[in-house]
Amino acid sequence: MKKRIRSCALLVCGLAFRVAAAQDSLRFTGPDPETTRQVSQIVESAAAAGLPASHIVAKAQFAVLVRTPAPRIVETAKAVAARLEIARQSIAPHKLANDIVNAEEALSYNVPPDVLRQISKASPEDPIAVPLSVLTSLVASRVPLKRASEIVTDLIRHRATSAQMVALGKEVEADVRTAGFRALDAANLAYSGLIPHLAPLSPTAATATDAGLSASSPPKKP
Repeated sequence: MKKRIRSCALLVCGLAFRVAAAQDSLRFTGPDPETTRQVSQIVESAAAAGLPASHIVAKAQFAVLVRTPAPRIVETAKAVAARLEIARQSIAPHKLANDIVNAEEALSYNVPPDVLRQISKASPEDPIAVPLSVLTSLVASRVPLKRASEIVTDLIRHRATSAQMVALGKEVEADVRTAGFRALDAANLAYSGLIPHLAPLSPTAATATDAGLSASSPPKKP
């Protein structure tokens, strides 16, 4: 009996700790009481709607850190909350917080919802946080959106691992920043180097793949 009571006590303590941690992740401290109040309301509304509201806190807190004017901090929180809702709708039925957060990040780089839906449909059962992150990385490296989405979608269809996708994104970034490659050339080069190591497409996936995706002839590294 004592052991059972002790186990229950430990479980309650553990749950209390997790609740406290969750509450802390939603606690925003602004540069002034009014900004704190407004952003906290936005965060509370998002949390009540089932959105990953801690992401709003992180973005708003970063805005405070870089000394963003108070009105813009509030606008930042509003914009992130709105994008989170669009992200959730765009990638449904995916519901994981990381998927929604990375979809929001993609939206913040002007990736349209239609592209998010494309990624979601290409991976209906597996999490899509990593593909979305790599898509955003490619776009941030100035790879044209159409090509970036083609590459990521095709990698999903070829069942590339998360590590392989992340490595591709890093390779493109390094080639653009360090080696001075044009972003499109760097993306094509990384893609053509990875594809031979991946599983072949199924007939259905092969039909869905853009015919021009594998037709690119990227430059060779010097």
